[in-house]
Amino acid sequence: MIWTNLVAIVTGASDGIGASCALRLKQLGARVSLTGLASPEFVNRESESEIVTAGDITDSEVRSQIVQRTLNAFGRIDLLINNVGVGQYGYPSEVDTEISKRMFDVNVFAPLALSQLVIPVMRKQKSGIIVNIGSVGGKVSLPWAVMYCATKWALHCIDDSLRRELHGTGIHVVKVCPGIVATKFRDHVLAGSAPGPVEDIRRVVTPDQVAAAIVSGIERRKRTVYVPKIGRGFTMLEAVAPWAMDLYLRGKM
Repeated sequence: MIWTNLVAIVTGASDGIGASCALRLKQLGARVSLTGLASPEFVNRESESEIVTAGDITDSEVRSQIVQRTLNAFGRIDLLINNVGVGQYGYPSEVDTEISKRMFDVNVFAPLALSQLVIPVMRKQKSGIIVNIGSVGGKVSLPWAVMYCATKWALHCIDDSLRRELHGTGIHVVKVCPGIVATKFRDHVLAGSAPGPVEDIRRVVTPDQVAAAIVSGIERRKRTVYVPKIGRGFTMLEAVAPWAMDLYLRGKM
């Protein structure tokens, strides 16, 4: 895999996993086009190797601007990392579904819409990579975060369907399923808070570890990347012994 001068769009790049992906890609020699919500530190700027487009990814004009600025500056798009995401805590019997609609816009519809914008570019190039950041929660439904899990289930469905649709076009699609990552995710949720036993979980990975796993997964042409790897075992337990998963999750509620 030749990373030098590869052009990558990374969403949700102002902090967390997105910021770590951006840094790692730049270290490998890639040119990056970054997007995230505007802040004093994250504003529109442009250099020979980096573009920043600050704005709300759910806005169609912002998405179009991201793609057009990238093409104007770099002439191509080789990699899209759909990292942007937001959370919501709440049990199925009580979760505020109006708030959930905003989460679906951010976690599901925006990544799909942005993918639809870059796919024609990649088809013309006959090459490209789309990475969708899902979650182990998209494989195992967590009662206290039901709607977040639902968005990740939906993103996984889109990822798998897109991979099958694009087979033979030169466009590779990768699904990434992180466990609990040491980011500010819980500080930025749209509503609710995690149960105490969940807050106490210490088996977490860093954003840099996730970024490294993404790069490795791309280089190895993986379809699905679990980070940490125990996430694969977690999802297998759900598949072969759902009663055991029920017992485990009951203890976290």
